[in-house]
Amino acid sequence: MRLRIGLRACGMTAALIGTTLGVVSPSQACNMTPQAEAYVVSAQALGGLVNVPPTPDSKFPPGGTKTLPTLNLGPINVDALLTATTAGDPKAGTASSSATAAHLILTIPLVGALDITGIKATCTAPATPGTATGTSTIATAVFTPVAPPAPLPPLPPVTITIPTGVNQTVAVPALGSIVFNKQTTDNDGNLTVEAADITLVGGQEVVLGYAECGGAAPSTSSPQHHMH
Repeated sequence: MRLRIGLRACGMTAALIGTTLGVVSPSQACNMTPQAEAYVVSAQALGGLVNVPPTPDSKFPPGGTKTLPTLNLGPINVDALLTATTAGDPKAGTASSSATAAHLILTIPLVGALDITGIKATCTAPATPGTATGTSTIATAVFTPVAPPAPLPPLPPVTITIPTGVNQTVAVPALGSIVFNKQTTDNDGNLTVEAADITLVGGQEVVLGYAECGGAAPSTSSPQHHMH
């Protein structure tokens, strides 16, 4: 996200204040301003042959909606609208983000194809640091292994059961593992939500549906900070 150096400085300042005055703990680190980022897909896969930057990528500030009608980049094929949206209100100290796509196919050579529908991730942050909330969903996920050499019959598709709850990992033989509804919070109280974080057998990562957000003290009740 933008202003990452500023965010860390803010967090370090809070920690130092807590150490010096004994009134603020490190867990109460803060943003200087509300922050948000959203994108539908990113990938570091296939030994570096596929490097997909966050796409489409929306950040607050300034915020707004970024869309792509389709995406066809190597093994990643999205035949539906990709939408990433961020918004925020510096005066109120709030921020929000969302990422959606209806259908995506990830094809891994010599391994198989992962067909995913209903990708969505959202994040909402009030002004109080560390209180952001988020949700994510994947409607369906089906993995079709690559066909073995003849005369062996094709392997049947594997329908992956989407678990409920946060940070649920599912192992998919031959493919790797998928963490559904992955949620993490950094030292500044910013929440990151990923609808699906896929780690392939070779260790490469593909992220589908990314939404991050973090609130800040309202500008009307806190002094302005400037980075140098």
